[in-house]
Amino acid sequence: MQRRAPQVLPKRRTSLMVLGIFTFGVFAAIVAFWLRVSGTDSVVINDDTEYVEGLAGTWQRVNPLFASANEVDQDIAALVFSGLIKVGANGEPIPDLAAQLPTISSDGQTYTFTLRPGLKWHDGEPLTASDVRFTIERLQDADFRGDPQLAAGWDGVSITVETETKFVLRLEAASSPFLVRSATIGILPEHRLQGKTAGALFDDAFNAAPVGSGPYRLESLNSQEAILRANGDYYEGRPDIDVVRLRFFADYPAALRAMQARRIDGLYLRSLTNAAVASEVESLDDVDVDRVTGAATTMLYLNNDQFALFGDPRVRQAISLAIDRDRLSQDVFGNFAQPSASQIAPSSWAYAADYDTQRDADLAQAKSLLAAAGWALPPATGVLTKEGGEFRFTIRTDTDQTRIAVANAIALDLEPLGMRATVVSTTFSVLRRDFLQERKYDAAIANWDQGPDPDPYAAWHSSQMGTAGLNLANFADAIVDELIGKARTVSDQSVRQDLYRQFQEKWEELAPSVVLVFPEGAYIRSKSIEAPNSGTLFSPSMRFDTIREWKR
Repeated sequence: MQRRAPQVLPKRRTSLMVLGIFTFGVFAAIVAFWLRVSGTDSVVINDDTEYVEGLAGTWQRVNPLFASANEVDQDIAALVFSGLIKVGANGEPIPDLAAQLPTISSDGQTYTFTLRPGLKWHDGEPLTASDVRFTIERLQDADFRGDPQLAAGWDGVSITVETETKFVLRLEAASSPFLVRSATIGILPEHRLQGKTAGALFDDAFNAAPVGSGPYRLESLNSQEAILRANGDYYEGRPDIDVVRLRFFADYPAALRAMQARRIDGLYLRSLTNAAVASEVESLDDVDVDRVTGAATTMLYLNNDQFALFGDPRVRQAISLAIDRDRLSQDVFGNFAQPSASQIAPSSWAYAADYDTQRDADLAQAKSLLAAAGWALPPATGVLTKEGGEFRFTIRTDTDQTRIAVANAIALDLEPLGMRATVVSTTFSVLRRDFLQERKYDAAIANWDQGPDPDPYAAWHSSQMGTAGLNLANFADAIVDELIGKARTVSDQSVRQDLYRQFQEKWEELAPSVVLVFPEGAYIRSKSIEAPNSGTLFSPSMRFDTIREWKR
């Protein structure tokens, strides 16, 4: 067979083809550049880096005033909005929109803030002290429909705007936790919402298309996902990851299945519900799992008004010393819990490890304390007795399977001491209304989230006893009252640290109740994502605080 000679194109035609290919390439590059700069939604040629995270639930109101009611709203708001202050790894305040920490007057009531220069909203308008005033006034509106605790932090606070970047806050009373509990609220844009009360904002269209000043601006939001694009005007610099896509799932198991199938790059499990889930997380391939802790604790509350059983601090100490917290962490939480007996979280700047000695079980010491308190253990019954009464009590909890498992584990740990505990569970609403609030219980398993500031006033000051307060254990001690009362009014952190050290010393001595563990969450991310270890998170949405540094 004769081979056909290759066809040779005319020189002019060849040149035209080369020119055409070159011209198309240049045109495509120009179009791609224009599309990206213009921000059009119809981008076809796109080399954006993207991170996809799964969230359990869906959005309701992406607005800092109302986001605390919904986890998904909190997560989106953390990316879209910025506050004056953010919380550091140990719970300390760090400047955010503020150029530096405020100057605080000697009486602890006046805070002088200066904003960073050149701050901008996502729409390019300048962010000023007037926006701060607008946000505070909305929190103080009579028709505010958000979290009452959020509004309470701003009760009686006045603001004086001196310049576009300088303003002064005046508190009615000194409050050491103010910066990390209240000044972290996301600031709203006055020019977008002017004239609207907090009540009107509750159902405003702004909540579905918010404009903030955070590292990402919201590009689209629907029932399936939120798409956010990097903010080029962010004060710390544009994030490296161009697009963050938050996909909504019916629940955590569905989101975890998506992670297993690699349909998402990341998933944050706020708590691992049991050891089986922890094992499932640990078995995932090609992911990094950050163990995340905070200030939330699982606690055995002891009703100090039950004097026949829990009125003596030696008995309460014995109960604390009898509990094997390491085994509790392993068997119930799959090792995703930090054993501790300290009311001050180990993650806090105020934690004193020297006063967390009851963390380890010591049955011999527990028995010695009970004997000193007058309790005897008859061989015939194996149940502690004193003045004819036996040591039998009820541990109440809600229907959460993890807390039920904790209660049963404690009941087993107390048997060698001769204590007999019966576990009873009800719905959380019944537990709170009929037993905890009314203080009509012996012992109870419940969680307590201290938040970023170590101030324990609400939970352990004697003024918070009774049905209106949160001192659920009905604990009262004059020295503890003095220590925690003073610590919440001084602004010098070193002074506060010493006062909380003394409080922890008294806690070990008096054992008002029994701290068991600080449960840990798990932040699962694909190994393709380079990000700092999450470490301590005092709120789940804090995991995005370092997102500007993430790379893909």
